[in-house]
Amino acid sequence: MQALVLTNNRKICRTEMDSPADLAPDAAEIGIELTGICGTDMAVLAGRENGTAGIIRGHEAVGTVLRTGAHARRLAAGDRVVIDPNEYCGSCDACRAGETNLCYGAAGQGLAISGVNQHGTFAERYIAPERFLYVLPDTMTWEAAVLVEPVACVLNNISAAGLKAGDRVLIMGAGPMGLVALLVMRALGISAVATEISRFRLDFAAAMGLSVLTPGELAEHLPDRSFDAVLDTVGDQLETAFGKVRRGGKVILFGFHDGYRFPLPVKQMLTDAVSIIGAGEYNQGFPRALRIAALIPELGNLITHRFSLDTHDDAFRLLGSGEAKAMKVVFTPNGTTRKES
Repeated sequence: MQALVLTNNRKICRTEMDSPADLAPDAAEIGIELTGICGTDMAVLAGRENGTAGIIRGHEAVGTVLRTGAHARRLAAGDRVVIDPNEYCGSCDACRAGETNLCYGAAGQGLAISGVNQHGTFAERYIAPERFLYVLPDTMTWEAAVLVEPVACVLNNISAAGLKAGDRVLIMGAGPMGLVALLVMRALGISAVATEISRFRLDFAAAMGLSVLTPGELAEHLPDRSFDAVLDTVGDQLETAFGKVRRGGKVILFGFHDGYRFPLPVKQMLTDAVSIIGAGEYNQGFPRALRIAALIPELGNLITHRFSLDTHDDAFRLLGSGEAKAMKVVFTPNGTTRKES
């Protein structure tokens, strides 16, 4: 099968790989329909994050069950599924305590995450234990379903921060994750607005009826320190975040990169009771994410471009350009290449 593998020099290489002839009894083999390029993938290629060489990248994906192991009970060939890439072991101390997001791993390697420390979904086929595969509702499009994993990440942060309907939230950045957050928060009744400098992203969000302002518009229309929470999807906006969050509010860490450093405003945190939230990976949050994503068909509108695995260089070049006129970009490993504007 064809797959996209990370090399030692931070390049992605298309490689022919063998598929296992036999499945584990509890596993299923999936033919990948769509698999999304995440900001983390781009950060690894740009050198802002570390990546494991020799691993097939990709962790956001949907596809069709091709075959199942002898003991699989929930799935059958032909089922449309979304993949949970976070494969907790279920047996370590953290898992037994119900903290599967903090899994140590059966061999002490940590939480097994597809596309990060084990083979992922930038491939024609993918194999996973049945318990990490979820059948899609008949009415749900592939395009909306491929964003269930980002929805799970957003919901995890919402839960960790204790956000509720009526809360006022500022989202730093209106890229794919920022817009997913806006859509999810709108569905939950949370009053959210994002700020962004890219004209393409501002116009794209406006066309979807989402509230996104330039920094100047934000300063003009909304006073500083007026938000119950600020969610930084960019990963280097904490100075601005602390200037916007109200007393008793929360700054939520979401985007990140290894080189960013920020001196904590200790006095503000102490005197104004401002908290920093680091939610980590979601803890068995996929079923809820699927239920909520199924109520937000507009998620599928975030996909602007599709590429085959053969044209992966074009996909990464598009997203790596300074002013990319793209939102969510996906690969179609078993389909026809279509570039959309």
